Amino acid sequence: MTKNIAVTGATGFVGKHLVRALVTSGYQVRALTRRPQKNSKNLIWIDGDLENRIALEQLVSGVDVVFHLAGLIKAKKTSDFTRVNSHSVKTLVEILRKGPSNPHFILLSSLAAREPHLSSYANSKRHGEDMLTANAANDMPWTILRPPGIYGPEDMETLKIFKSIAARMAPFPGGAHNRASWIYAPDLALAMIAVAGHKECYGQILDVDDGAENGYSIDEMYQTAADILQNKPFKFTVPKTALKIFGHTNVLFSTLFGYTPMLTPEKINELCHPDWVCRGTHVMDLTGWKPETNLKQGFNKTLKWYKENSLV
Repeated sequence: MTKNIAVTGATGFVGKHLVRALVTSGYQVRALTRRPQKNSKNLIWIDGDLENRIALEQLVSGVDVVFHLAGLIKAKKTSDFTRVNSHSVKTLVEILRKGPSNPHFILLSSLAAREPHLSSYANSKRHGEDMLTANAANDMPWTILRPPGIYGPEDMETLKIFKSIAARMAPFPGGAHNRASWIYAPDLALAMIAVAGHKECYGQILDVDDGAENGYSIDEMYQTAADILQNKPFKFTVPKTALKIFGHTNVLFSTLFGYTPMLTPEKINELCHPDWVCRGTHVMDLTGWKPETNLKQGFNKTLKWYKENSLV
């Protein structure tokens, strides 16, 4: 793999793990940030955001690989999802088309893009993929990665699972047998590095998970967390209708109190979808990368981080 790397979304959950892995491996990293950051060995921060073309031009100038991780998982308006998850891809591709270099563009999408009808988020991720494939120059190397549920140290969403189990509650949204794949964030970072500059991955849309065939049921996921915490939670199914009512109420409250809601009626569609298992062409099929961490191992490591930071 070549040495000069640009990263958007570097201050986010997955971005932190990717930048850490790149710097540790000796790559020269240039990362976009909206808040001032201190430069360090092998890491230069570029002040700006996805709508600042000058900052984006500075970010990608002369690099060999661009990792586009920046994205929204929750938003007050559909237009916010579109602006960040879709239009930013087109902007970056346009900048690269006008530049002298032709870096490998790696878009971190989501398995949700497989089901764009479920939510504005899923649709925006699919549209972002379309922005890349439709606007990339014919000779531009690109790869789209579709990870499933991502967890690991510094993830505040998975924390909710452990807090629920600690309270001896295991709610199954939609049903206990719905299945999903998972991937540990440090493993995902290494998978992304394995893809970078790998010609077999050019022009490909690739799934990436922990290698568990047919993923995990919601029951298995909760039971894994329960085994680690050594308790027996009360397991129960929450009907989609009840969740939808809660989602609508949450959206109403978010309007009244000014916060950005995570649990919305559209998010309920995603949570209750029965099949989030990776089934497409996999990063493992085209590279030498292999996942190092299964769900039990990853949950153990993640829980350790939560405990060290007094979160559980």
